[in-house]
Amino acid sequence: MSRILYALLKYQGMELLNKEEYSNCYLYDNQGDKIITHIDKIKGETFLLNEIYNQIIFLLKGKINFSYECQVNNIFEEGTFLMFPQGYKHVMDVKENSNIVMINMHNETNFCNHFPLEILINELNENAAPKNRVYSLKINEMMYDYLNTVVKTIAGGLQCACFQELKQKELLFYLHAYYPKKDLAAFFAPILNKDLYFSRLIYKNYESAKNVENLAALTNYSVSGFKKRFIKVFGISPRNWIEKEKAKKIYYEINCTQKTFKEISIEYDFSSTAHFDKFCKRVYGMSPGVLRESIRQRILLDI
Repeated sequence: MSRILYALLKYQGMELLNKEEYSNCYLYDNQGDKIITHIDKIKGETFLLNEIYNQIIFLLKGKINFSYECQVNNIFEEGTFLMFPQGYKHVMDVKENSNIVMINMHNETNFCNHFPLEILINELNENAAPKNRVYSLKINEMMYDYLNTVVKTIAGGLQCACFQELKQKELLFYLHAYYPKKDLAAFFAPILNKDLYFSRLIYKNYESAKNVENLAALTNYSVSGFKKRFIKVFGISPRNWIEKEKAKKIYYEINCTQKTFKEISIEYDFSSTAHFDKFCKRVYGMSPGVLRESIRQRILLDI
């Protein structure tokens, strides 16, 4: 069944219109830090998974043996998908030519605002896999339809980080809608822990925090304890994470609003417009004025 469904996947994406507009966007291709990748691996290859993020990996075709912490060997079967928790060295040994879709769970993992991941905790039992174990699910017909869209958009060059974040969220909706809770509980068991509470604290409070110290105080942590736990949960320092989130919002303000640069700089707590200008040059590679004008010129050309 899996090979039949795999054969139906269309690898040729449609030509991307307005490609120049996408490729000039700050969030296009996410500067190499993609949320979703579609890759082929050749028999005999060995590769390591990214330890920074929780990853959901779909094996569309082929066969892979994997181990974690060089201790346990397991078979990754064609037509299934696994979630590999962050913080562990997962070694992938390709036994047959393989085709893979990998999705990094960059952001808060929730089915939706009304169904947090914690709803699965009650489904766990004494036989649940330990934190460093993984539990496979079969790729059903609905999931193949989803993957078909993912594969085609990647092939067509749609590498927008915002779009990939939407596809990441869409995946969670499909999981909640089309897989039994007991299976989902086993699948997500490695991350069903108190770190979920911490990540929710961050998303709830970071917009009102002026700096890392302020965010630590809002979440009732000492600064040192906060930084240590933040890196463990998010994979990067709180300062870098806050700046990335801030950069996304400022990019939107520059390109999609009529606010003056002074208004934006005040709203995002820059000490001066000169400081704001320096931030934009460092993050986007150009001043806010040049950035806004480049967007307007592309719009005029499209018209």
